[in-house]
Amino acid sequence: SLGMSFAIVHVSDRQVKRGGEPRNCSILVGNVKERDCIIYDDIADTCYSIVKTAEFLKEQGAKKIYCLATHGLFTEDSLRECAASPIDKFVVTDTIDQRENIGIYPALETVDVAMLFSEAIRRVHNNEPLLGLFNFIARISLSLSLSPRTLR
Repeated sequence: SLGMSFAIVHVSDRQVKRGGEPRNCSILVGNVKERDCIIYDDIADTCYSIVKTAEFLKEQGAKKIYCLATHGLFTEDSLRECAASPIDKFVVTDTIDQRENIGIYPALETVDVAMLFSEAIRRVHNNEPLLGLFNFIARISLSLSLSPRTLR
């Protein structure tokens, strides 16, 4: 357990009419008011859904919004869209070079995964369990400014 509460968000562009006025169909299950929120995605490509989710969370009263993605592809105008959004920090792994993108979007940070990959390869080669990598990942995450204590 990370020792923190969570909310589930479904963001939709669809509009429905209620009482004669169009309303957004986005749904929030949980409470984000005055809380720091984390959005996770496996691949940050156009970032359309990430930005829409961040905007929706801010409308619902979120204090800070952090985005985490495994791979930062960042196509088209995605970095400019992220920079104009309420996202406070966007963290991706360095599986794709981000040096140029950090210049465009200063809130972007990378996490080096070379040690994690090398440790996984070493364990597989030596026929050791990969379960211990979760402790390894926890030690890495504590070295980031985005630690579980910060996000409570």
